[in-house]
Amino acid sequence: YLNSMVVVLPSSKSLDLNWNYGSMLGMILFFQIFTGFLLSFFYSNDSLLAFDSVQYIMYDVNYGWLYRVFHFNGASLFFVFLYLHFFKGLFNSSYRLSLVWLSGVFIIFFVILEAFMGYVLVWAQMSFWACVVITSLLSVVPFFGGDLVLWVWGGFTVSGATLKLFFAV
Repeated sequence: YLNSMVVVLPSSKSLDLNWNYGSMLGMILFFQIFTGFLLSFFYSNDSLLAFDSVQYIMYDVNYGWLYRVFHFNGASLFFVFLYLHFFKGLFNSSYRLSLVWLSGVFIIFFVILEAFMGYVLVWAQMSFWACVVITSLLSVVPFFGGDLVLWVWGGFTVSGATLKLFFAV
């Protein structure tokens, strides 16, 4: 019985290691949510305290440095597996299933947006100016691009309102 369930499992001949990317993505996503939840206990989304709260997490919270290292390395690993999963779909011609493919493109787009918002939360010089430059790109949208930038910024410049919005999302 065990031999027929585990060893001689009826499966496709094309089943290989590439079929593990989706489950790896799910596992890494759970890990990211868990470490992000732990980090959010000690993070302050005030523009004057955000960078200091990250330093507090790194140096004063028990194993805070480990949570943060797991979180940002997990984000990189998540994108590696996301792109491997994406290229597996290209290799297997999954783009012919237009609804599935389009939903995957939307998922990738929103994951990239979420990663950008997480990058801005550190509120250091590089992340601040990346926020200014990348959100300013929204102004190229015809007719309502300027209003869209004001809405994302929460005012006329990137400020604490932007940071609070990105932390809430």
